[in-house]
Amino acid sequence: MPSPFPGMDPFIEGSLWGDFHSRFNNFLADALAPGLRPRYVARVEHRVVLERPDELRQDRYPDVGIFEKDFSAEPSGGGTATAVLDEPRTVTLPLPASRRLHYIEIRDRDSNRLVTLIETLSPSNKYRKGADRRTYHRKRDQILASDVSLVEIDLLRGGTPFEAGPDRPPEAYAVLVSPEWRRPQADLYAVPLLQRLPTIRVPLCEDDEPVALDLQTAVDTVYERADYSTIDYADDLDPPLPEAVLRLLSERLSPERT
Repeated sequence: MPSPFPGMDPFIEGSLWGDFHSRFNNFLADALAPGLRPRYVARVEHRVVLERPDELRQDRYPDVGIFEKDFSAEPSGGGTATAVLDEPRTVTLPLPASRRLHYIEIRDRDSNRLVTLIETLSPSNKYRKGADRRTYHRKRDQILASDVSLVEIDLLRGGTPFEAGPDRPPEAYAVLVSPEWRRPQADLYAVPLLQRLPTIRVPLCEDDEPVALDLQTAVDTVYERADYSTIDYADDLDPPLPEAVLRLLSERLSPERT
């Protein structure tokens, strides 16, 4: 069954995001391939990031630990002193989380030169205190200062968006298309929650026509192939959905999915 949302489904933003992010990038690369031939090629790449638990919004660790101490092992005093090995307590270390984040590189087939970078933002990119936000911000700045075009797809309602000029509207989703030869000007697609995602023009080299990329078809296809119809649409979201959206969602859901 299709998603009850005409555009991006905000319920994917939770535990399904890792699966969606991987499938979505692979679909985009496949969809771009026919329009890139014969000069260009699209490759799905990834980077691995490590984040401390205190940098992960969804993880919670106690600030204070309370332990029970066994006083029966304490020396009672008096008598001859003997060397006694203290028994350690077992503790749980807050280990860093390893995350694999995918992105797409469009390269010139002959020279292997990077022409366009396509990034679909993940929650760790948008979490203000996260290490990956700082890492991605540096990478973003390097791309914007280079001769590489940038396509940045933000399909997340949560987190802090990246700047896209002072006139960015406060919409749920946004797609930034920055051809390198037009900077500092860029194209911004602002998408309300219940609006269909746009078909964008992915820039290549300035002397070549951009390639059309239908983002809504990509989301719909991934939803169907991954069978996200198992989503529990009664779950609460963070940030919460507006009341008007909740009423519309209730109307669109069939009895089998409520």
